Amino acid sequence: MIGDITPAEWAEETDPVTGRKVTRLTDGRSNSYALYYFVPSVTPDGRYLVFHSERSSEVQLYRLDMATGEIGQLTDGHTKDSGWAIWCEWHVDGIYNHLSAIHPVNGEVWYFVDDEIRATDVASFANRLVGRLPAGRMPIGQAAFSPDGRWFGFIHTDAANYVAKLEDRERRTRAGTFSWEREHHTSFRNSIPSTLVLVDTSTGKQRDVIATDFHFHHVLFVDNDTILLNHPRECAGMWVIDLDGTNIRHLRPADAPGAHGAMVNHQVITAHGIAYESVAYFPTGRETYFGMYDTRTERFTEALLPADGYVHVGFDPAGRFEFAECAGPKHELLAVHHADDGRLTTSLLRRLSSPAHDDQRHHAHPFLAADRQRLYFTDWSRERFAQVCAMDVADLVAAADA
Repeated sequence: MIGDITPAEWAEETDPVTGRKVTRLTDGRSNSYALYYFVPSVTPDGRYLVFHSERSSEVQLYRLDMATGEIGQLTDGHTKDSGWAIWCEWHVDGIYNHLSAIHPVNGEVWYFVDDEIRATDVASFANRLVGRLPAGRMPIGQAAFSPDGRWFGFIHTDAANYVAKLEDRERRTRAGTFSWEREHHTSFRNSIPSTLVLVDTSTGKQRDVIATDFHFHHVLFVDNDTILLNHPRECAGMWVIDLDGTNIRHLRPADAPGAHGAMVNHQVITAHGIAYESVAYFPTGRETYFGMYDTRTERFTEALLPADGYVHVGFDPAGRFEFAECAGPKHELLAVHHADDGRLTTSLLRRLSSPAHDDQRHHAHPFLAADRQRLYFTDWSRERFAQVCAMDVADLVAAADA
């Protein structure tokens, strides 16, 4: 139930390879993982970490008291098949997974259950109904707040059509007749019309920004007036739109000069611009580039990342400490360094216990705390369940800041 509190579970250890101090903040025979790492998981006052956990056999949100380690339950939703089906395990129940966000001013966490948008005050556990989705619609993408907290952006689609498409993809994947490389963007996504919505956080009123004939996901705010989304029609990448639905543009497409034919997969909004990783695929493998897009000049700089495998750019809100998750032959967290000749090099931060995995719950999704002392990530426990962890990187951050 909302408001239930349980004792701390954290335990400290020393990384056997790097010697860094690591704290496992959650434990037990169930998966726990932070909010999707494009948005903050820590409340504005720094007191609580908000995370998902399946400890009740359903996905709910919990808070972890950063001073005591005590864990408090924030949600009590029971939606069936509420997993983030586009990229993660679909058949989990509870709240809608990976879609929640923390208000940057008042410290509420907003989330979806059934056709409702609800909010829980992380400090007091006060819970309220914000509003409802239009009839027959369901949320499908990571939501976010504008930096000033005035707007909450989310995405919804026709529930019956979406579930039918997921069931067809699931059946064909089991049969080996669905090609993710050929069909995900050009067939599957193009059959799922989607709508971007803004909620006025002071009144709860909703208004549509844009309705498309394709699936897109991940709402991010570049600033209080501009929204960034993944992905454009028929490709990976990032596109932006003004709050009034105008001025749509695809940022750094794969065919842009200097883009190496590489498509942006993940990006995070930082004080220095949009940090991203982009990927170019070849018959013999892939190349991954690490870059920064300057929204003021509309220019970008990037360099080849010497890493083999699937990469997530790490999230430092200040945009100064560069790091990445790399799921290749080994699953690792890597610090990224710029050599004098412009090339990138890496150094090991953590070799993870979890293998490379398609399930989002087992990705590391690393992000730096606002106090710039600890790096948060997900890693497996001995029982092979995802758990929220934190690693001391204060020395590396201080060097990057300098």
